[in-house]
Amino acid sequence: MPARREECLRQTVDRLGRTSLGRELGVHRFSSLEDLRASIPLGESNDELPELAHDTELEADVAAIERDHAVLVWRHFLPSAISAPRIALLHSEHPDPSLDALLLGDLAALGGELLHVTSLRDARAVLGRLEAFGPDLLVVPSALTCAHLETLHRTPLDVRLPSLRLILAEHDLHRSLRTTVDVRSVGWLGYGGRLGVPTVRAPDNAVTLAVGSQILEMLGYSNPEEDARRVYAAQAIWPEQAIVGERYELVVTSPRGLLRRRTGEHVRVVGFDAPSCEAPFPRPRVVRLYSVTRDLRLEGCTVAGAWLAASVRQALQREDPALVQAEIAPDLPHREGPPARRRLRSRRRRNLPPGDVFADSELGQVTRTHGVRRALPRGIVVKIELQGFVKPQLPNELSKRIDRNLRHRSAAYDHLRARNELTPPRVVPLEAGTRAREENERICGLLGRVRLPEVRVVPNGLDNHPDQPGVGSVQIPGRAVSRR
Repeated sequence: MPARREECLRQTVDRLGRTSLGRELGVHRFSSLEDLRASIPLGESNDELPELAHDTELEADVAAIERDHAVLVWRHFLPSAISAPRIALLHSEHPDPSLDALLLGDLAALGGELLHVTSLRDARAVLGRLEAFGPDLLVVPSALTCAHLETLHRTPLDVRLPSLRLILAEHDLHRSLRTTVDVRSVGWLGYGGRLGVPTVRAPDNAVTLAVGSQILEMLGYSNPEEDARRVYAAQAIWPEQAIVGERYELVVTSPRGLLRRRTGEHVRVVGFDAPSCEAPFPRPRVVRLYSVTRDLRLEGCTVAGAWLAASVRQALQREDPALVQAEIAPDLPHREGPPARRRLRSRRRRNLPPGDVFADSELGQVTRTHGVRRALPRGIVVKIELQGFVKPQLPNELSKRIDRNLRHRSAAYDHLRARNELTPPRVVPLEAGTRAREENERICGLLGRVRLPEVRVVPNGLDNHPDQPGVGSVQIPGRAVSRR
């Protein structure tokens, strides 16, 4: 077992062994990775994390791992004459402050002066500050941040910033820009800290997994383009065992409170980089993927996310307006009745017998979400934006086409629709320009990915894409932070 993995396991045992969760799981008894994998099943990304005391020294040590590799790659793309680059960072504060500290520490290792801008609400003023600062290096969360500045001022970015020599971005690297300055990867920060470091090898949007910073595993699954319902492998593998071309979900174990946590982050392996001091084995080079389209649980059946997306695309005919975006979500029933009756019904749900073995299955009448039992939805709602004139009767026609398509694909859905136990899909047209406004808000937010899939399935009507902050809540070890 590589020494760095042993050290990470020791730090994890030391930190978590003293918590109530650690004592319950017997973490203090783990002496090897085999013990960890045999005792801890894979956990979902929304499982509650233990409360941990803030350890500045440990977080600083973990953040410094593989920092030299990232700095070396950035210097490779910078002109050799620039020894201490002037750096402009356009990035809002992350919900997890330790990730901000990690990124700032990486940039400080370059040795130049740093200008940090946390808001792009007044883009003209921001560009004025950049012109006065004269940066050599511009760091942004998305390449579309630069495209937004170019569109606003109708000129390539390097014309307004003649000193600019390199742009580093984390997302949307393949989006075209007017500037001739190179756009490269800044790396990948996420669950547990550093997930990926930049690489000099193609493709440009690839990163090398940071297998020396924390314990990473890779959970393989079937190709969603071939299998509607994705099938996961029986067990996760080590990164050096990955296969080029295959898709995986990352599983993280780190001293920050993560024990074999499924992150919801999906990658495709495109190659391997040479071993390093921290990881003396081939390190996978990957490109990040959109999250796999979610399956949607309805009352009595689960509909594959791939089927839902395909049914919306195929519902539009040649004579219909073009699809801009569509969001598919469960059609949650509106609560009816006076408040007293609602409270009584809620108490009855909470007091259901614990022996109901079907309570959290497709056969059950209720599901548990954050400790609250609620009825499963009986239909879906499709919020769709189209380019062109939308006839008044088109939403009803789309509803019938989507319903017919789903009934053809899913025998369980067809059976429940025939019994009227599921309602027809409800199609809600969105105002023209909705996607453009949402993208503009994400650009000005300066955090995460901007572009999202044309058709996406979201749970409970909320879009909690792993790469794009949405409305919801995320647990950080030692603190609870609202994501908005």
